[in-house]
Amino acid sequence: MPPTLPPLFHVGIVVADLDRAVADYERRWAVKTERIMDLHFAGARFHGQEVACSARYGFISTGASEIELIQPLTGRSPYTEFLEANGEGVHHLAYAVESIDQHLAALGEAGEDPAVVFDGAIGGRARFVYLDGLAHGPVVELIERSGQAG
Repeated sequence: MPPTLPPLFHVGIVVADLDRAVADYERRWAVKTERIMDLHFAGARFHGQEVACSARYGFISTGASEIELIQPLTGRSPYTEFLEANGEGVHHLAYAVESIDQHLAALGEAGEDPAVVFDGAIGGRARFVYLDGLAHGPVVELIERSGQAG
């Protein structure tokens, strides 16, 4: 039996220019970007190869979930790959899980074999993976937060 789908945590949208995208959302939808941060991933795995890359993230609350705007900054990443292939748009659907490894094992037991496109960590706070082959279009992101806090 496949694992249950957790509540949607956020929708990730890759953009070429975060400042332009933030201004557009604020103008069209009267929302504020609550936090903007640059993250660097050293030793992440992209298509099985170790990479170093960085991206700028902006988060917009929509009530029950968030919109995550992502601008690639340096290095080869799932975001640069997406922009080159598709232009700007919805990249992933994100779900918070207690354990990525347990969730992947449960998917395997259910006969699913998604490709791990990216496996990265945010300091000691969180680990995330992007999985291809679980949704019609976007990749699925599983997020494992240390202690499941914030």
